[in-house]
Amino acid sequence: MSQFIQPEEWSILLNAMADDELTEEQERRFAELLQDDPEFRTEYVRYCQLLTQLRWQYDSEPEEFASANKQISPTRSVKPTRRWWPASLVVAMLLMVVIGWLSWNGLAEEMPGTLVNVSGRVEIIRSNQPALLISSEAISSHPQPLQPGDHVQTGRASSATLLLADQTRIRIQPETEVVVNPRSSGGIHVPSGSINAKVTPQSSGNPLTFILPNSEVQVLGTELELLSTPERSEVAVLEGKVQVTRNADRAKQSVTAGQLLPVTESTPLSIVEWPLPADEWSVDFESGLPVGWQGKRVRDSLPKNSRGAVRSVSVLQDQQMVQKIQSPLNPSGLFFWHEDSLLNLRFKVQPPGWFHIYLHARTYEDSRPVLTYCYVDLSLWQNQSGEWRTVSIPLSEFRLISYAKDKPALGRVPVQISFSGESETDGFMIDRVWVTRADSQ
Repeated sequence: MSQFIQPEEWSILLNAMADDELTEEQERRFAELLQDDPEFRTEYVRYCQLLTQLRWQYDSEPEEFASANKQISPTRSVKPTRRWWPASLVVAMLLMVVIGWLSWNGLAEEMPGTLVNVSGRVEIIRSNQPALLISSEAISSHPQPLQPGDHVQTGRASSATLLLADQTRIRIQPETEVVVNPRSSGGIHVPSGSINAKVTPQSSGNPLTFILPNSEVQVLGTELELLSTPERSEVAVLEGKVQVTRNADRAKQSVTAGQLLPVTESTPLSIVEWPLPADEWSVDFESGLPVGWQGKRVRDSLPKNSRGAVRSVSVLQDQQMVQKIQSPLNPSGLFFWHEDSLLNLRFKVQPPGWFHIYLHARTYEDSRPVLTYCYVDLSLWQNQSGEWRTVSIPLSEFRLISYAKDKPALGRVPVQISFSGESETDGFMIDRVWVTRADSQ
């Protein structure tokens, strides 16, 4: 349970309030929570509503029914009935009216967002409190609400997904720091690192703003990527359009799909065009081995309704023999990598054989395959001998294993796919490979 959410303390305070037994220290803490914690305010209102309903039910109970069903018990001292509930109801109603009025007028400071998924080491830093380490297990059952000004930090092999109140989804990439604020307090700050964002359509007069050290990015609803480094920032648009404003001179530049804008303190703002491959991709080996593919076409032991597959071949790689199937290099990209992209695969492997899947990718500015992502799950390949299987793998489960070390850059467009396994087996066969998006399944 997060140290920022304390339902046990809430329960103690609310019950003490109901029994009119709050100490001075508890009263101070109660007032502090009502003022600073929106979730506690909500819980307080619900609690008052429940107690009021119970009181109304008790007061409306017919006297003859109560007399007929209640037994006389020996006389004992009874605590006088407290009259806290009318006052609590009034306070709750006033509180709801005030909060509603402030929200209607855009003055209430809304909760900036919730962490709904993490992978690896992710920390939240709040004010002067010690850093809170967030685990994937805790998040899966209890998403972590964030407060204005919270810093979210990811490690070298970690990431996190932030969901805003309007369902905007932000993927925080490895080695990134994000400061989360409501839009009324400035929006989302990215002091360092990179993010991917799928922004829900915004009203024209109230765009979502991402703040980088040397620029601001205003978004009305689109999919984009941002990179923040001490020397420069980068803005790439996957769908839609954004406006970038440089802090130094307030120069503005619009960026649309398939464009990248590097921003430095003094270099003129200049758009970089990059190829935008299709979201979907497929190869099935029905008409033979496509030009440039590495492997051996086979026509026996095929799945139903298939006319051809490819078998791995033994090759020398990194001074050792491996079983391999590989596509040719396509500098323009095989397909575009979205957060919801799926790699689908129909294959057969002879146990105890196995193979890993590699995606070699380019950045938006460099057409060379400078990034390598790998998917490893040995249990996935443990199937019955001679059995064809079909699997769907989220690209989000691929892990970066090599990267451009000279300077970070935006982009991860796959330009080559390869399948590599151990050489001491009969290898493996693939009948079809295709990429889709989750919402098109």
